Amino acid sequence: MILKSVCSFLSSIRLIVCCCLIIWIFAQPTTAASVDIYHNFKELRSNTVENVDYKIETNVTDSDVIIIAIHGGKIERGTTELAYALSSHNDYNYYSYIGLRRKGNSALHITSEKFDEPTASEMVSKSKTTLSIHGCSGSEEFTYIGGLDTELGNKIKESLTKYGFTVLDTPKNMAGISPNNIVNKNMSGLGVQFEISKGLRTQFLSGNNDKLKDYVLAISEAVNSIQIEATP
Repeated sequence: MILKSVCSFLSSIRLIVCCCLIIWIFAQPTTAASVDIYHNFKELRSNTVENVDYKIETNVTDSDVIIIAIHGGKIERGTTELAYALSSHNDYNYYSYIGLRRKGNSALHITSEKFDEPTASEMVSKSKTTLSIHGCSGSEEFTYIGGLDTELGNKIKESLTKYGFTVLDTPKNMAGISPNNIVNKNMSGLGVQFEISKGLRTQFLSGNNDKLKDYVLAISEAVNSIQIEATP
């Protein structure tokens, strides 16, 4: 009888542990697409139609800063809008690869380390400062900051915090520290990667212009302060 009770107790414990593990796994923040269908842009272009499945939007200025959203439009919603707002406010260069499909836009996702669309590659290679805007899951409002440009990244963290935004420690899988990541393929070899939660991006798209404006102002202050410090 005692043995039966012990076995029953252990089974209950195992069930609880398994349930907690499953909940933990699904609660972890991830990017919009965990497995890519296409390994590079050439492969994607051969299997899709430009201006039907996707489009590329750019604006070239005389700035040495570029803002990119390589999973824009309906792939990671809100990233194109933020990239455009940030570049427009400062007259930075702007690039966005935009998913247009009514559904199934996650299939258009190409990971940052393999994103080699020619226009994006050329524009980034000519920039000194690169900011790459991405979206991650999470109903709460937060931002992860990664990339190899840790000096600018830390400035941006401080500025966002000052403006009342939450910046969390970045998970390793979103750190953006690979030299092959397009954000780090500029003239300095250093870039800043943003991973912005769905909850915060939803606010940007909800008509809450004050929140989007404050976010743009926070980043702008940090980027422009670095540029002033670098001026001889």
